[in-house]
Amino acid sequence: MPLITAIFAFHQVTPYLRPALRSLLTQTLADFEVIVVDNGTGLGLGAFGEEGRDPRLRLISFPTNQGIPAAHNAALAQARGRFIALMDYDDVALPRRFECQAAALEAKPQLGLVFSHALEIDGSDRPLGPAFTLATVREQYEFSAYSMPAVSPTTFGRREVFAQVPMDGGFQIAPDLDFTSRALERWPSEALREVLLHYRRHQIQTTETRRSLQQFNASMCRLMTARRRAGRPEGRGELRQELAAWQEEAPAPPQNFAWFALRAQQEGFPLLAAYFARQLLAVRRTPGTVRTAWRVTAAALRSAPDKRVQLLRMLFTGPLRTHNLRRL
Repeated sequence: MPLITAIFAFHQVTPYLRPALRSLLTQTLADFEVIVVDNGTGLGLGAFGEEGRDPRLRLISFPTNQGIPAAHNAALAQARGRFIALMDYDDVALPRRFECQAAALEAKPQLGLVFSHALEIDGSDRPLGPAFTLATVREQYEFSAYSMPAVSPTTFGRREVFAQVPMDGGFQIAPDLDFTSRALERWPSEALREVLLHYRRHQIQTTETRRSLQQFNASMCRLMTARRRAGRPEGRGELRQELAAWQEEAPAPPQNFAWFALRAQQEGFPLLAAYFARQLLAVRRTPGTVRTAWRVTAAALRSAPDKRVQLLRMLFTGPLRTHNLRRL
């Protein structure tokens, strides 16, 4: 059985597809398989030319695009590796990625997941700068209440983590935050300081073309995470039912953030409410959004006067300074 199963799903054919797969096939640690999920193109391994004939590839084909969670969960059901590596179809894994991440999990059996630092590149492979990455167990856990503590294509972990925390099919766009926040509540994680992936930014990636829905899904994840970590039922089904009208046609970010800011305050999560107020002001600063943001923050200050410094820090500087976190 292979040591590692890499899950590689794609739903469109782009110039980045073959280089992304090639970067997996040229890893220094060669004890792996790659499960390729064709999410509705109908091309299968033929989309990869010569790389598609590598014997380490196994194919799952869906007749239509079933979304990222369905693709990952189907691949996981067929995975044979002890470790699971996620990989997007437009990024580039550096040659030592598997070697370094597998070694980290072998050396620290308490870890469930290990991410890595990454370099952002554009559509022409030009470097844009370091990707956002937090390294330590505490930093990863704290920040996963708000957003990803490292870029998701660097995710690498023990098979049992993925088996016990399957991706939620209700999040068709960017389900990684929901998966990561739930996984980190059961297992600690870290990020390697070495750059092991080039993370591509381009105009046709799904997080850009469907940005409103991605931000809406992330807001739902944040509220459910706050509920779980407060020892309350997360109310996944009930929240989806309440927001059913927004599931397909997500609201623009100002409406999204305003709604969740008010709800977080009503449910007794003042720091999260201040976070949403900050997000609201970041996307649109008008008299209306300023009033909403201050109304939420003022209510948070009244409900949690002992957290005054943290609340104001969250509103004006964000979660990094609020929780004393340092990015790589």
